[in-house]
Amino acid sequence: MPDAHTPDTRTRPRLSAVSLAWWTIGVNAVVILQGAFVRATGAGAGCGSHWPLCNGEIIPLSPGVATLTEFSHRLLSLLALVMCGWLLRRAVTLRAGKPGFFVFALAAFVFVVIEALLGAATVLWGLTGENQSVARGLMVATHLVNSLLLVGTLAGALVYARDRAPVWPMRAGRQGALSTVLLVGLIGMMVLMFSGGIAAMGNTMFPSDSLAGGLAADFDPESHPLVRLRILHPLIAVSVGIYLFLALGLAWWMKPVREARTLARTLLGVYVVQLGIGTLNLALLAPIVLQLTHLGLAVLSFGLLSAISVVFLGTPLAVRASIARAAIGERA
Repeated sequence: MPDAHTPDTRTRPRLSAVSLAWWTIGVNAVVILQGAFVRATGAGAGCGSHWPLCNGEIIPLSPGVATLTEFSHRLLSLLALVMCGWLLRRAVTLRAGKPGFFVFALAAFVFVVIEALLGAATVLWGLTGENQSVARGLMVATHLVNSLLLVGTLAGALVYARDRAPVWPMRAGRQGALSTVLLVGLIGMMVLMFSGGIAAMGNTMFPSDSLAGGLAADFDPESHPLVRLRILHPLIAVSVGIYLFLALGLAWWMKPVREARTLARTLLGVYVVQLGIGTLNLALLAPIVLQLTHLGLAVLSFGLLSAISVVFLGTPLAVRASIARAAIGERA
C-alpha cells in the first residue's frame, strides 16, 4: 500500500494534456508533409484504387517503392487518427475544468475524420498517379484546406490545454471588430493554401524545363487550367502577408494582449521566411525539398494565427487596461 502522503503515480497520465496536444500536432504535421511527398513523387497510386486495402491486400507482401510510400502514409495517417482520438478522450475527462480544450479537441477529431475520408475518396475516385484532371487539383486543394483546419483546431486545443488558458467561452460575437479582423486573416490563409494546392498540382503534373518556360505557360491560353491558375498563388501570398502585417497591428491596438503580441511577431517572421522559400521554390522549378519546406511553413503559419486568434479573443476585456499599462511600463 502506498503511504498516505505519497502520490499514487499509477493514476497519473503518462503525458500531460499539453504534451499530448504537442505530440498530436507533431504527428499530424508529419502526415501532411508526407502526403505532399506522396503527391510530388507520384506514389499516390501505389496501392491502386483500393482503400482501405492496398492492392487488394491488408499488408502488401511484395511492395515496390511507390506502394511502400503510399502504404506508410496510410499507416501514419491511422496513427494521426488514433492520436486525435486519444486527445479527445483526455479532453472528455478534463471537460469540467477545461471546456475549451474539449471543444477544440472534438473539432480536431471531426477534421481528422474528414481528412481520412478525403484521402479515401482520392484513391477510390482515381484522383492519383497520372490523373491530370481539374477535379484532382480541386481535391488536393480541398485536402490541404482541411489539413489547415485540423492544425488550427489542434492549436486551439493546445492553448486551452494549459493551466493558464484563456477564458471560455471566448464570446467572439461581443468582439465583432476584432473577430472580423482575425477571421479575415484565417480565411485569407485558407484561400492561399487552396491556391497553393492548385499550384502544386500544376507543377507536379506539368513540370517546366525553365523558369521562363513556366511563366510563359502560365499565360498561355492553351495551357491546362491547373497551369494557368498557379500564377494566382504568389499574388495571393503577397496580399495575405500585407494583410497580416496590418491586421495583427490593428488587433494589438484594439486589444493589447502580451502573449498574442509575442506569437504575432513569430508569425510575421515565419511568414517572411515562407515568402522567401516560395520565391526560391519558383525560381528552382519546385524541387521536392523546397515544396515540403514551403508547405511546412504554411502549416506553421496557420497554426500560429489560430493560436493568436484564440489568445486574443479569449483574454477578458476586463483585463485589457492592466495589460496595456504593463506593456507601457515595459517600454518605459
